[in-house]
Amino acid sequence: MKKTTSKKQTQSKKTSAEAKIAELHDRLNRSLADYQNLEKRIESQKQVFLTFSLMSIFDKLLSSIDDFYLVNSHLNDKGLKMALDKLESVLKSEGLEEIDALQKTFDPHTMDCVDTTDKAKKDIVYSVSKKGYKFNGTVVRPAQVIVGTKI
Repeated sequence: MKKTTSKKQTQSKKTSAEAKIAELHDRLNRSLADYQNLEKRIESQKQVFLTFSLMSIFDKLLSSIDDFYLVNSHLNDKGLKMALDKLESVLKSEGLEEIDALQKTFDPHTMDCVDTTDKAKKDIVYSVSKKGYKFNGTVVRPAQVIVGTKI
């Protein structure tokens, strides 16, 4: 009788140990999945932070760049033009892109209408007062445009 009881107890302990191992294995897999999700979330948050930081820097630089373009339009200096082209090239390589607005249909998501004119067709951008820019598809600064009203 002792052998039968002993076998049952051994089998019961074995079953209990296997259940515990399965439970621990499941908890380990869940913990690993949670950790991987945390890593992904942290990486995503870092990218968002980096994007907003760069957008803030770009926004501050753009007003100075506008001033340099204004100075260059009066001086027409080749050296200043080369420096501006190089600066634009660097900003473009970092993901900043100019919003192409001239002769396009007015888009309130990427453009601000600062004036209207009857010299162009309705809702077509006649001229750009101030360039607009996007960074990774997000508008850093909308283009300030003059829009046609002619029907």
